[in-house]
Amino acid sequence: MFRSTLLKQQSTLLTAAMRPSLFRPAAARSVMAVRGFIPQPPGGIVGTVNDPVAIPPSSKTHGSLHWTAERLLIIGFVPLIVAPLAGGALNPVLDGTLGTLLLLHSHLGFESCIIDYIPKRVYGPFHNLALYALYAGTATALFGLYQIETKDIGIAATVGKIWHA
Repeated sequence: MFRSTLLKQQSTLLTAAMRPSLFRPAAARSVMAVRGFIPQPPGGIVGTVNDPVAIPPSSKTHGSLHWTAERLLIIGFVPLIVAPLAGGALNPVLDGTLGTLLLLHSHLGFESCIIDYIPKRVYGPFHNLALYALYAGTATALFGLYQIETKDIGIAATVGKIWHA
């Protein structure tokens, strides 16, 4: 082989190994990870800036009714959390209610995160996939809660044992 051919091959290998993209983090390399899967219009504006904003259809699960229901759920936690601290363990009905309300609170919080950070207009079917995964996880946790309540000592007593361990 000629010396010039070897030098040419070595330089192409060296430049291929020294690409700047190899040193960037994986998230920076993927444009889809930053921008989502569905291309968005500039500024998220559909139409012109003078067009009126489309009013979404009203729903009982959105807006102030949804917010009020979440606040009532939180207010329901107060006596259920104070009772085991003040007087020991709860009876099975109140213990199950505490576990169910805690699970419902977690479900609503994760659902809000999915709605905010995996929007349907950007990620399309992955939004629904994330919601279905949340529903499956909530159902599994509800089954686990049932098992703890019926075959074990309950939520409040389990937390008490862990606390004093």
